[in-house]
Amino acid sequence: MSNRPNLAFQLALGALAFVLVVGGILVSRSYQAHEKAETSLRRTTAAVNALIGGIALPEGGDPVALNSTNVTSATADLAGLQARNEALRNAIAGSPEHHIESRFTGIANELGTQIQESVARWRRLALDKDIRLPSRDETCFGFRRYVRNVGTQPQRLYRDVDRQRKIIEWILETLVESKSPSQPLLIQSIDREPIETFLAIAGPTGDSQAFSLETPSAEALAVRLQSDEFILSGHTFRRPGLVGSLAFRVRFVGRTDTLRAFLNLIQHSGRPIAISGIEVAQPSADTLKDLLASSSVLGGAPATGVANPAFAFPSFGNPSSTDAPATPAKAERLVVIPSSASEFTVHLEYLFPVTEAPAAPAK
Repeated sequence: MSNRPNLAFQLALGALAFVLVVGGILVSRSYQAHEKAETSLRRTTAAVNALIGGIALPEGGDPVALNSTNVTSATADLAGLQARNEALRNAIAGSPEHHIESRFTGIANELGTQIQESVARWRRLALDKDIRLPSRDETCFGFRRYVRNVGTQPQRLYRDVDRQRKIIEWILETLVESKSPSQPLLIQSIDREPIETFLAIAGPTGDSQAFSLETPSAEALAVRLQSDEFILSGHTFRRPGLVGSLAFRVRFVGRTDTLRAFLNLIQHSGRPIAISGIEVAQPSADTLKDLLASSSVLGGAPATGVANPAFAFPSFGNPSSTDAPATPAKAERLVVIPSSASEFTVHLEYLFPVTEAPAAPAK
């Protein structure tokens, strides 16, 4: 019985010791947190005082201070830069009535059907306008992967691909308009970038713009390209976060007059389309056969002889001539340098401003 008070007393002492230890630990941590808070406050106060007092420039002169005058000036500069940036975006985009947009809201099968119908319509347009197409490989105008594989269609970026389709139609109609009735024209292809096969990077609005801003990733470069597809490289008007573009490549064979008319029509169309490059090559023999099929030879036939002069020499006398003036002979065309066709490749970019930088790809 006498040991019970002693046991209770010992337990009380143990509990009191435990409370003292825990209290000491809490006080120590609280003191450390207070020291960190004071250090952070001193640093912040020093930074604010430096801003208010001014930061000395290495070149000397008055320090740059965070006062009302400088704040007002900086705010005005920022507003000016934003206005300039908006003006540049509007200049890139051009007039809204000249934009080529897509309002496609359907499913993949509908887009695939529209692509098939468009390619068939473009081929008929070429035939109606007496424009040649390659005889050994049907032109698919950038959509070979879907036209040659019936039942396939793009799996993503429906609206962007439909926009490509509409731009290609405008390019084709402009090229057709550039053709002179007396000059043959062979359209080899209108190539496009297969943007729907590139690595998906979702943009701020849910639609991907990454394909038009940066160089395609290794995954995109590994995609097997069709003969009417390419990946843009080298010179480009694209600028990440500022300017996006849809790139096309127009390949045709004809006279320089056709090329000149085509470029002029693009320049004066008002469309936000930039010409980023032109390549000229000598067409092959097979290509010339396709060009000249059922058409007259370029430049006309050379003259068979020298034309008689369209004037007389009455003072020298001519026994066989009479006093009547000589009848002028009909002038004939003498071809000194025969006209020939060339193979042209015109690189085009449809430009548009980028409102926001694309989001980083999900890992």
